[in-house]
Amino acid sequence: MISRARRSERGLRPLDWLVGGGVVVLAVFAAGADLAQAQVTAYAGGSPSNIVLSIPVTASVGGRCGFAPGMAPNGSTNVGEVNNAFSADFPFTLECTVPFRAAVISQNGGLLASSVTPPTGYTNLAPYQVDLNLVGDVGVTPVSGACDTGDLKTSSGATCTFKGPATASQGLRLNGSSYDVSGSYLRVSRAAYAGPQILAAANVYADSLTVTLSVSP
Repeated sequence: MISRARRSERGLRPLDWLVGGGVVVLAVFAAGADLAQAQVTAYAGGSPSNIVLSIPVTASVGGRCGFAPGMAPNGSTNVGEVNNAFSADFPFTLECTVPFRAAVISQNGGLLASSVTPPTGYTNLAPYQVDLNLVGDVGVTPVSGACDTGDLKTSSGATCTFKGPATASQGLRLNGSSYDVSGSYLRVSRAAYAGPQILAAANVYADSLTVTLSVSP
């Protein structure tokens, strides 16, 4: 028989409490799951002694669209006598990873002789046509459109397929990517001038076109 004193000495020590009662290492709750099944507890020295968490991680890369370095529509052309027909192409290459829209802004709404104030029956503005052609990656259907420069001036109330500036909902839309693909171009052209008014004499008739792009999911 063990004496009362000995039994008292053999009382549980702090370490016995820890091992006997167990130490909660981690409790995991899955949102939306049944609580009885969602809670998982691991015990030091017990089973399970650890918990493996599986945390799905997803990511995405946002679409981007721009002109390839050094391949934006750029330059100028001398159309010669403003009364005559003319045509000139300005090719460009895109780096667009998603569907996008392209749009054009005409600074003057036509070839303008800003230095001339035309008398009655004359005009200092010669309209012309702008064609926009977009070519995409393999499998993407090319798109094109044509607008009169008078409809491409931002102050004009007229609408046009690709009147700028481009937004997600405005502009000529290519339904796919176009990355380092040749074939896209901006064309300026006109048949011989046949407007109701006579073009006023001037040394320079000029216009400036700006092409803008916008991602269009």
